[in-house]
Amino acid sequence: MRIGKTVARVFDYCRANAWPLFVAAWFPCFLTALGLAVLALVLFADPEVPSWLLSRGFDSRTWLSAIIAAPFSAMVFAFVLDRMANAPENGRVVVRRGIESVKRFAIPGIRFELGPRILWAALLLAAVQLLCSFAVAGEHRLLVASLLATHDLPPNPEDVAPWVSAMGVFNLFAGGFVLVWTYLFVGDFLWTGSFDPIGCWRALDGNHLRFVAIVSIVFAIVAMLKYGLALAVGLILIPADGASPSFLNLMLMHFGLAWPFDVLHLVLSAATVGTILGAFRPPAIASIRPAAAL
Repeated sequence: MRIGKTVARVFDYCRANAWPLFVAAWFPCFLTALGLAVLALVLFADPEVPSWLLSRGFDSRTWLSAIIAAPFSAMVFAFVLDRMANAPENGRVVVRRGIESVKRFAIPGIRFELGPRILWAALLLAAVQLLCSFAVAGEHRLLVASLLATHDLPPNPEDVAPWVSAMGVFNLFAGGFVLVWTYLFVGDFLWTGSFDPIGCWRALDGNHLRFVAIVSIVFAIVAMLKYGLALAVGLILIPADGASPSFLNLMLMHFGLAWPFDVLHLVLSAATVGTILGAFRPPAIASIRPAAAL
């Protein structure tokens, strides 16, 4: 597995299937942005937010955001991998509730599914994000406690800044590493129909670092596009006189920009995982049968 050729193959696949992939992913990502925006409005519009709902390791600053986003991220992964396995959409995408007792119906341009495979994948995504984000929050508390214990007076910002920067860099790389393998194991579960991280690890024997490098390159490309656009939009929306932007403007910048890049990030990540799994793990018929019935 060659890094450059694999990255090029992922982008070429997404280019050739841009519209079907966008149609498959836009609605779950829109629901993610909408759900997080509503959560932020409910919690942070009121200054008296219950402390037990808050945590520094999450975006937005509450652990509820991980639970809200996980099912929709799992949907995008499932839809992209379904298409890579057998292109089940056949020109349109449909709403599927994934519950046999509910009559299925279709709306052109929208796909929604909450079946068992989506819920299990969402559970894994949420559990990993909760674990990692609470670890980041605990790490921050530990740093503050250690600085207070080793200084007679509260530390100056100049003393804290290098430690915070070092923690941020470490958490960026450690979190990215965990996310890479989480996406692979979730994708493998959706691809094969069984949760087998050991078998997935063994299937990539000799290509583990290459896989991490490939997904990291994809993450980096999306991040550069996202934060470059965020900077440009921020220069437009933030008042020139230096006044603090309104809460509504901050919401528009954060969640309005999040939606298209959530689509891009999840589609490219799922396509990368699908490309790797397609080379090393044959898809199981059981895993794609629900989509094939559409």
